[in-house]
Amino acid sequence: MDVLAIDLGLRTCGYVICGVSGRKINLIKEGQIKPDPKKNLPEKLHLIYAELKKEIIDYSLKAIIVEKLYSHYRHPTTLGVLAQVKGIIALLAYQSELDYFQYPPTRARKAMLGKGNVDSKQVKKMAENMTGKKFKSVHTADAFSLVFAFSHTNSFKNKLFIQKNR
Repeated sequence: MDVLAIDLGLRTCGYVICGVSGRKINLIKEGQIKPDPKKNLPEKLHLIYAELKKEIIDYSLKAIIVEKLYSHYRHPTTLGVLAQVKGIIALLAYQSELDYFQYPPTRARKAMLGKGNVDSKQVKKMAENMTGKKFKSVHTADAFSLVFAFSHTNSFKNKLFIQKNR
């Protein structure tokens, strides 16, 4: 199954397209969307929407994976902006009839590194070690970690399904 995982952001929205089979993950493509900071919010959101829609069409994807939102109480504005980005991605998943999954960043990092409280630089280094490829940024590496959470969760659910049906 080919999936699109997205590290939400308005300045930099990192994404990866991966093939997932059980716990096997194959990195197909990574990319970043960086809207012009001088553009207004609707224009930035439209750019993110249009770029991701193109990827969905080009790669015949089956699911979108995003991170659950969390914001420190000192930065409530950040949460509001990220929620708008997440909203257009949820709409895109619905319109494209894709499955939609979300995982906390700590869960994604724990699935990949065994610890949930690591920083993005460590995630990037591990992603590079696993794939043998240099990642464009911490944003694309964070998106890659979401695929790990997805593959581990689905692998576990499939095992439970098989055991229940025996």
